[in-house]
Amino acid sequence: MGKSDKGRDVNGILVVDKPSGLTSNGVVSRLKRWSNAKKVGHTGSLDPMATGVLPVVFGEATKFSQYGLDANKGYLARVQLGSTTNTLDADGDVILVKPIPELTEHIIVAALDSLTGSLMQIPPMVSALKYRGKPLYRWARQGREIERPPRAIQILSNKLVRFDAGEGWIDISVRCSKGTYIRSLAETIGKSLGTVAHLSRLRRDLSGGFSLDQAQPWSTIESQQKRGYATLESSLLPIDAILSQFPRIEFTDNECITLIKGQKLSGKGVNVCDTMRAYFTGGPFVGLVSVDSNGIISAKRMLSPAAAGMRGSPDSGQ
Repeated sequence: MGKSDKGRDVNGILVVDKPSGLTSNGVVSRLKRWSNAKKVGHTGSLDPMATGVLPVVFGEATKFSQYGLDANKGYLARVQLGSTTNTLDADGDVILVKPIPELTEHIIVAALDSLTGSLMQIPPMVSALKYRGKPLYRWARQGREIERPPRAIQILSNKLVRFDAGEGWIDISVRCSKGTYIRSLAETIGKSLGTVAHLSRLRRDLSGGFSLDQAQPWSTIESQQKRGYATLESSLLPIDAILSQFPRIEFTDNECITLIKGQKLSGKGVNVCDTMRAYFTGGPFVGLVSVDSNGIISAKRMLSPAAAGMRGSPDSGQ
């Protein structure tokens, strides 16, 4: 998602380590105000309680945000056994308490293994998914329980990190497809272990190709914004950082201009490929292209002429 308004042309990606208590939209709103950028968005929201990797896209990078939304995610989560809440996380009110059976590492690992692979998951009521044009969380606030159809997800890995049998919690590391609700996974883990559960801690450590190692602490970002636009923008990654999973192809200046104008190319001898990163020869990124079975290269999603540095384009400075 993104927000657009009058402002400065700022292009790139800022990987934020979102703090607890701040919404993803709150992060975007603050960064938009601090940078005075025309367009700012993110590539997949985190609940207010959650912390961790939140890639924020600026300007032309918003054109490619869907690739971040569609990417796999990784989480470090603490599942509190023995109680569940009306939101399935620590922000809600406890609605049910149930004894915790005696647990061993073997029992927990077996339960986690059974919840790995292709699964059907029912989204939580407190979510932004819409029913009759209204987010589910608004129906929940009215005391309504809406039937939610299960959705297909992939749990790529579901590993036990540690557990405390006395306190009744387990820490897990999860790698999953987009659209996976870790709150719902925590609930299901509780049922698999013969009790109830809720999510008491959540930290996203991976979003697409971005990890915590690349994420800027929020305190650092707050400090940077006080020193001006240039300091904040010095932390931006290039636009193509969100597209590293695609192969690279280079074109001459004239070929790049042809593609940016929406025209097609042929005669490059390139194999069929649905998505490739396109660059000026030895130079910057210009967009995404596809190659059909006849070797015809078509623009898929390109930077604006100005952002691509085309001579004579508005705001190119040439």
